[in-house]
Amino acid sequence: MAAIHHLGWAVRSIDDARSHFESGLGLDFRGEESFPDVRVAFFGSGPVTVELLEPLDDNSDIAVFLAKHGEGIHHLALRVDDVSAALAEAPRHALVRIDRAPHRGARGTLVGLVDPARDDGVLIQYVQEP
Repeated sequence: MAAIHHLGWAVRSIDDARSHFESGLGLDFRGEESFPDVRVAFFGSGPVTVELLEPLDDNSDIAVFLAKHGEGIHHLALRVDDVSAALAEAPRHALVRIDRAPHRGARGTLVGLVDPARDDGVLIQYVQEP
């Protein structure tokens, strides 16, 4: 059974958004990672965290999302036991697979994205802990 793992929030600048999440919302900064096309910062403790996503490439998926939707929730991440199985099962639940196979995510996780094809543009990310 899936459980909420984190909220992925697209921002133009983590540095500019950080005070809102720390001071305004009272979420502790938990660290950051960089990938070739995205910088990621983690906020909050407990079972659900917020992951800020800043594009490092103007052609990245996050940059495209920001251009289309502006800053806000990019994905709802669900903790699953097996990302491969969740991706395989997705079409049976009317979800469009973006990823055909799991790939490395932040903090050593395996992840895979699906699109619920809703107007709000919020994606679903399956997350498997190491």
